[in-house]
Amino acid sequence: MTRLTRAISVFEALPGSTRGILWMIFATCNYAATYAIVRHLSSDFTVFQLVFFRSLCGVVFMAPWLIRNGAGVLKTNHFGSYAVRSTLNYGGMLLLVFALATLPLQDVTGLMFTSPLFTVLFVVLILGEGAGPRRWAALIIGFMGAMIIIRPGFQELSLGAIGVIGTSCAYALINVSTKKLAKTDSSNKIVYYDFLLMTALGVLPAIWFWNEVRLEHIVWILAMGVVSALARQGIIRALAVGEASVVMPFNFLKLPFTVCLGFVFFAENPDLLTGIGAAVIFGSSYYIARREAALKARESDKPPPPNV
Repeated sequence: MTRLTRAISVFEALPGSTRGILWMIFATCNYAATYAIVRHLSSDFTVFQLVFFRSLCGVVFMAPWLIRNGAGVLKTNHFGSYAVRSTLNYGGMLLLVFALATLPLQDVTGLMFTSPLFTVLFVVLILGEGAGPRRWAALIIGFMGAMIIIRPGFQELSLGAIGVIGTSCAYALINVSTKKLAKTDSSNKIVYYDFLLMTALGVLPAIWFWNEVRLEHIVWILAMGVVSALARQGIIRALAVGEASVVMPFNFLKLPFTVCLGFVFFAENPDLLTGIGAAVIFGSSYYIARREAALKARESDKPPPPNV
């Protein structure tokens, strides 16, 4: 038995919650690395190129899945939903890359924690799910956390900050659409369609705003694709083997990881108010998630209604 197989065996023997926590930590490290690589590449490439490179890498990395299952696996009756979803994803990623090029990494990370808050808001407004006073209070507190980071009136409201909020809104709408698509289509199909349609959307803008790609860039572009794919896989695996209420708090580690990378590679000093605001946002999101899980568990324990 090699050391690698021995390590895998030891890992698989761990409790599901422990493996989920480790997968989540793995994901946050790779998300932080993705943000840092995008910041590094943003000095040489336009946002359109970077989003195109990211999407194309996703298509290439998922090619083995498509080859193994055949093109028939892409058959769907929801192409319109995929098209809308990918357009939102493309626009959101453009805004995110722009923000990463112009804002401190810690600010981008902190404001991205608002995405679950917007998801809950849109679920209430679009899908008509009920919201009690506790959920509304948590939403308001969470958005106050965003104001702590942005500090309107105390510092200039930057286009980058507006871009991150736009990204959070776009990703929240995508999360709402995922709830519907996931009822009929597999997660791999949803992710592949995202990459494929975003590549199609992004090819012409990338060519129009093209900057020269040199040999040394290719390594960083591939690294961006690899770490972002690993980050997504880490999230999926964390939620697959561990309870969301146990593993999701470790998603907050994304902030200290990006703070460290920003400090070491981009001379960005840690900001206390950004940390406080991010903690408020994340705490509100986590409270809503825990409360919804508790309510669903309570509903499932109810006896079935009597026959009428």
